[in-house]
Amino acid sequence: MRRLTSTHWFRVGTASVSAAVVLTALFALAGASHITVTLQSALVHAAGMTVLVSLTMPRLRGYFHRHPPAIRWGLRIVTLLALAGVGTMLACGILTSLGLRPGEPFWTCFGHDLSICVLITLTLGISMALYDIQRRRLDAVTAALRERELDHERARKMALEARLASLEARLQPHFMFNTLNAISALIQDNPDEAERTVERLAALLRFSLDATERGLVPLAHELKIVTDYVEIERTRFGARLAYSIDVQPEAAGCEVPPLAVQTLVENSIKHAIAPRPGGGRLRVEASASGEHVLLSVWDDGPGFTGDAMRAGHGLDNLRARLAARFGAGASLEVGRRDGGTRVTVALPRARLA
Repeated sequence: MRRLTSTHWFRVGTASVSAAVVLTALFALAGASHITVTLQSALVHAAGMTVLVSLTMPRLRGYFHRHPPAIRWGLRIVTLLALAGVGTMLACGILTSLGLRPGEPFWTCFGHDLSICVLITLTLGISMALYDIQRRRLDAVTAALRERELDHERARKMALEARLASLEARLQPHFMFNTLNAISALIQDNPDEAERTVERLAALLRFSLDATERGLVPLAHELKIVTDYVEIERTRFGARLAYSIDVQPEAAGCEVPPLAVQTLVENSIKHAIAPRPGGGRLRVEASASGEHVLLSVWDDGPGFTGDAMRAGHGLDNLRARLAARFGAGASLEVGRRDGGTRVTVALPRARLA
């Protein structure tokens, strides 16, 4: 809905006055009669009211909107009544001075025409106000839709970046070299395990490519990928990497952002397991509390604080993804627990349809 400015209403008023002048002249040439006098008066009043309302009301729009709705409408009505009085005086002055109301004094003309001017003014002014209200509502809805589109685009972009980052991590030379080297070693000693590792690697790469197209994935799918990822890493670390996954029943049917838990696990392996000769343990937990699902990964490493996360850090990227998709409804917290580090993600509870 296009916004009608003061300039627009001024043009409307100018056109009305011009039309009134032309038609009044034509009626005058046609000769005086009761009909022509009435039409002349109506045109002058309509033109005058249109000019006054179109020049005054748009300029007071900001003032009106600083007040509550009830007071706002009261101010509009009072202003329109005042304009009706002023407009009636101007119109009657023009009509009597030009002799268009012969034998009728000014105040008689004023008293006779005031009611019709009030009706014209209120109709025009209230119509303009209702148009302005509808335009403002439409502008607000349009702005909200644009903001939602921007939020969706930001979330999509963050998901795409996460997918590319995950794929890049999977395709890093050392990860691929270590995995392929482990597969090569297993082919002779344990061909069945080598085949399972190849299948896990293929599933991990496929999930990294395809999963983020949906935005959310079943928790069971996410944990399956986490298991595949950890088992691939266990071909390298062996007994140095111990893990467990605990999912409470109420959380089993929830949906989560793809690669969210995997990012937490990857962070623990990279910073708490790999650097230590003796390796370590990690524990994945999923539970539901009220309207939120809680995903946490604990490890027995030396730990770090949330303040230590630099830009581009895996957890920092995950936090940005959560903010883009859920806003303040999601959080990522880092803390110490049971002698280790625990990273917990809280998400709005979305269940499978």
